[in-house]
Amino acid sequence: MRYLKLNLDYYKKDILYNQLDREDVIYNYIKQYPEQEYEDIFETDNHIETISALSDMRKNIVNWYPFKRNSSILEIGAGVGEITGELCKTAHKVVAVEFSKVRGEAIAKRHQDKENLEVIIGNLKDIEWNEKFDYITLIGILEYAPCILEAENAFLALLKYAKSLLKEDGTILLATNNKFGMRNWSVINEDDKNVEFNAVSCKKSKWENQLFSKRALEKMLNEAELGDRKYYYPLPDYQYVNVIFTNEYMPDKNNLHRNMAFFKDTDIINFHENNGYLQIIEDNQQLYEFFANSFLVEISQHLVENQIKYVSFWNNRKPKYRLKTIMQGDKVYKYAINEFSRQHIQNIKNNIDILRRHHINTLDEYDEEKIISRYATNGKPYEQVVIEEYENKGMERLIELIHEFSEKLIQKLELTDSDNNVLDYYRIAYTKEEIEGLHFVKYGLIDLNFQNCFVINKELYIYDQEWIEDKVPIEFIVYRQMLMFEQLRKKVNIDALYERLGFLKYQTLFDKLEQAISNKIMSDKICTVWNRPMKNVRGLVVENCDLKAKNTTLDKQLQQEQEQNEKNRQQLEELLKEKEEREQTIDRLNQSIHDMVNSKSWKITKPLREVTKYLSNGGNK
Repeated sequence: MRYLKLNLDYYKKDILYNQLDREDVIYNYIKQYPEQEYEDIFETDNHIETISALSDMRKNIVNWYPFKRNSSILEIGAGVGEITGELCKTAHKVVAVEFSKVRGEAIAKRHQDKENLEVIIGNLKDIEWNEKFDYITLIGILEYAPCILEAENAFLALLKYAKSLLKEDGTILLATNNKFGMRNWSVINEDDKNVEFNAVSCKKSKWENQLFSKRALEKMLNEAELGDRKYYYPLPDYQYVNVIFTNEYMPDKNNLHRNMAFFKDTDIINFHENNGYLQIIEDNQQLYEFFANSFLVEISQHLVENQIKYVSFWNNRKPKYRLKTIMQGDKVYKYAINEFSRQHIQNIKNNIDILRRHHINTLDEYDEEKIISRYATNGKPYEQVVIEEYENKGMERLIELIHEFSEKLIQKLELTDSDNNVLDYYRIAYTKEEIEGLHFVKYGLIDLNFQNCFVINKELYIYDQEWIEDKVPIEFIVYRQMLMFEQLRKKVNIDALYERLGFLKYQTLFDKLEQAISNKIMSDKICTVWNRPMKNVRGLVVENCDLKAKNTTLDKQLQQEQEQNEKNRQQLEELLKEKEEREQTIDRLNQSIHDMVNSKSWKITKPLREVTKYLSNGGNK
């Protein structure tokens, strides 16, 4: 096997432009584990710094970008190789420049099997170049320019340096945090408590890096004469990308929940950034770009529009269920994000075939590598229809729509018996009385809901059916519709709605089933970090609000189950004690009989017993 090239020709001394917490620990992980096993580390070490350095989330900033095949890429400031391997997948050649020997060696170890990779350790100003590149990446490096280059305006100097190494039709990908990002208003670090909001106020005596607003960044890019650009807005930021917006597709109150905000143990929360974003975009959606936490800028003298409007990931899922979704032009594409999730793509293909066989309209199709969904520009999201109808006509109309939806779609999926149903599969105990009245369908497409449906010419069209279970109650699918309908839940008393639909008697059972399905899909390793308790400005430790709300019902159920289990345990102990006492009594009686049978008196009286028996039988033997 051929290996990468590690180039130390230009190394003189380390330049640590951004100090990583727990660096030694992270380097040891890279030495000991292959990259495909990094996520196993999170079971015992879920520090945010470990997640940042080793998680697949870091690749999301580039793993969707349409790099030209067989291109050359220069990665300036490669860190510990968080995105380097991803760049190597499509490029003919990748050159990763790192300014620290230890980090450069970590990259070489992490990606030792990449034969198209060269790692150069040294300062940019010392490196002699004899080539230009198709792409240059500056991911999280611009803000540290003064540590890397000695110049009156080091930021501008770094941009011009990158331009000098770019081919005429080449592209720069620049990712940097926003000076006015929501995170900088909503969070302060306890280590910097004497310099509050230092990113916003830019107290340079306390910061070695410099952040820029979008306007300031634009001004600098113009001064460097870097040509055309397109802005992308990764959330929560360029390090932990779970979703990427553009000016063509901005966040709204329906998709903002896709922002998975991560916090350090030393962070102090003024308010949750999602709540801040929600208030801003409800007032003026275009203000989002001013408060975006990060920018990713695509820059070229000859920029070709790629028509990408939106990208999303599922970082909180287990690896085998993680996909990337790209909205491009009038189509939405879903791809497997790793080797493990290829089977999940195949599962979705099978679900599309089921919809077609049952004559259910769908916007989805597929080819060998991806799912393709038509974006219904001539239709209306059914969730919007439901909200409008409810606001205009009230609860009765809402219930009417729920029944209509169920009858039109779910009943087509073949009613079946309840033997070996989904509850049995997940080992959820129930009695016959508890499932009485439920209607089980053979093909339980549990995402048949208002959010995955468009109305086109008065017909319903379904899309995005990822999950299927065998023999699922229709009532659970409808129950789940309401559970996932965030916008409706804010307007309707959900328990009152469940009562009207006759679901309250099944609620405990359905919540257990939902939790079991969620446990199968979601990564507890990532969710543990995402949902960790946070410190607020009053010094209190508070739970993640979304997590707390989601688990309230389950906590009550758990408490009830624990109380019932305790009663059952006490009853079982009493029965066991009673059984033990009876067994002891039987043992004593058996021993007495044995002693008596073997006694001398028993043998002597044997003839008398036989005479007595003969007389009691009326003289008959």
